[in-house]
Amino acid sequence: MALGRSIATLLLLGSLLAGCATHRPPVPANVTIGGRPHLPAPRAAANSAPPQVLAGWFSTLDLRRGTRWRARFVTSSNVASIEVRTNLFSIDVPRCGFGCFAFHADLLDVPPIFIRPYALRVIARNSAGTAVEEDLPFRIR
Repeated sequence: MALGRSIATLLLLGSLLAGCATHRPPVPANVTIGGRPHLPAPRAAANSAPPQVLAGWFSTLDLRRGTRWRARFVTSSNVASIEVRTNLFSIDVPRCGFGCFAFHADLLDVPPIFIRPYALRVIARNSAGTAVEEDLPFRIR
């Protein structure tokens, strides 16, 4: 009887902890990882049109301590900002021109508790505040 109760408790605890794991979404078709970025030209759009992320490039989505992480984005011309975020950090990506955004960051060290998978959110907003979001799988090792 006690063994059955212990197994049931362990199964319940395991299912609760599994629910805490971060969901790893698939990589969207407009995002490339690694290699050299081959990105399209920005597309002209009216200020009132919804923002669009035409393409994105990441040096990696499997980040190791001691590495430089880079990303570039091409958007419609009406995108005012891009934010790259997880529940651990948020990066306001600098704009290099209309429809062009890029950043680089050095990951020097992180506490062991932060070494795990995350859902990486890329959020593009136009000047009216309308947002579109794409989610990507991301891991810090």
